[in-house]
Amino acid sequence: MLLLMKKNGIDINMTYANDKSCANIIGVIADTIREHTAAKVSSAQYMSFIIDGDTDVSVKECEIVYVRILVDGQPTNILVGHVEVEHASADGIYAATKSAFAGLGESCQDWLQKTVAMGADGAAVNLGRKGGVAAKLQEEAGKHIIPFHCMPHRLELALLFAQKDSPCIGNVYNLLHLVWKTYHFSCKSRRELKSLGVELGVSVNNPSGVRGTRWLPHVSRSLDVLLKPEKKEGTLDDAGQYTVVHAHMDHLAASSTNADIAGRAKKVKETMEDGSFLAFCHFLADLFTAISKYSLLLQRNDVILPQAVSSLENLILTIEAMAVRPCHGGRLASFHAAMKRQRGAREQEQEEEQEEGIRPEFKYRLQLDCISLRNGCDCALAEEEFQALKTLVFRSFKDKSYKGLRDILLMKEPYCSDFKNILHLVRIMLVLPVSSAQCERGFSIQKHIKSDIRSALNPNTVEDLIRISVEGPPLETFDASVSVKRWMEEGQRARRPNFKSWPQDIV
Repeated sequence: MLLLMKKNGIDINMTYANDKSCANIIGVIADTIREHTAAKVSSAQYMSFIIDGDTDVSVKECEIVYVRILVDGQPTNILVGHVEVEHASADGIYAATKSAFAGLGESCQDWLQKTVAMGADGAAVNLGRKGGVAAKLQEEAGKHIIPFHCMPHRLELALLFAQKDSPCIGNVYNLLHLVWKTYHFSCKSRRELKSLGVELGVSVNNPSGVRGTRWLPHVSRSLDVLLKPEKKEGTLDDAGQYTVVHAHMDHLAASSTNADIAGRAKKVKETMEDGSFLAFCHFLADLFTAISKYSLLLQRNDVILPQAVSSLENLILTIEAMAVRPCHGGRLASFHAAMKRQRGAREQEQEEEQEEGIRPEFKYRLQLDCISLRNGCDCALAEEEFQALKTLVFRSFKDKSYKGLRDILLMKEPYCSDFKNILHLVRIMLVLPVSSAQCERGFSIQKHIKSDIRSALNPNTVEDLIRISVEGPPLETFDASVSVKRWMEEGQRARRPNFKSWPQDIV
């Protein structure tokens, strides 16, 4: 880029146009952002942190740490650090977490005293009751710290558990995998499928796989592709990808000389001809649509515990309603309208089986333990203020959303003074780590930065680049003056950005 600017006639000094200087400047910019993070963390009354581990392209175990605090009354996730782990045990991960907080400087040495909760996925090394990171954190900081199992991960586990116990879901899963296998490994079959789609007036998509780390997104996406409808004049009344796949499987079963392909196609064809199976596929698509909306809510950075719990209750009611009648405007309702018939007894049994398999996983609610309130909170007064706060909200603020209500109570007088004790509990509730999705996003950025051709990047440089990408401002609004001043002052010897050392630079 510097050479291009120089070629375009811009006067560029190439003294610091090298990889070492570039890494140094990146570090200075990241340090400037880190100082802002440290200031926010040090000024927070309560906080929680979220951790997650991953192995990068150079096969090194890494740990990413985010802190969840209130910034101007808004719950915010901020990157603390991205560090290498010497050993992926509970001790090693806990030490890496401490190292990440130590990188924020002396102003954040009291982070343990401010911590009220930690969030992570369900790995035993993180949330093990005896030897996990959560247990070691409670031993050092106190039993009041609440370990949170990431709710999107819990949702995935609940669905995976239900899938194992329901043969109907297993049949759908196996069929989707066989369809994907047929077209993923054969260009000829994929070409024939698309040619048949053109004849039927259907725009065919490549079937997607169902096997992956996240069960719900893979199966839901694959099912949506298979059930994709497409209505056009001069074709079948409701011709879609399902019709095209069935027709092509019929062709493969009759004409293929490969016994494996012919047998697979025959099995898929016979399964797809089962009306109750087709109806259950549409029901499952409606179910996944409802659950996916809840999963996306949990992955938002601003989601708070009351939202997660109330949305979970709404999801349960929606699932229970599906056992009585199809979701309005859903795939199953469209299927019934097209077929002009009601669901049979077998389909009803399948839906109830699916609903009963999922419902027990949602019956548990996260309950806050008794937390030792700090920072001058009077627990006795907090109980009195709680009654007054309920009356105030019921009479004056029933029309407010969660965000509007917390903005009023936490930021405006006289409420933030009149209810200062009970608002300690509100602040704690707002920083509880409901989801660790932000850690997944951090590792996604890491994979873009530390690719196969940059596998030897220094860990500090990787962390600096992640910090700039995640916490830094957009390029068009970035003010480099603070970073430039810091860069000029931090060198062991005087910086000479205008120095011209070579004759060609002087000319």
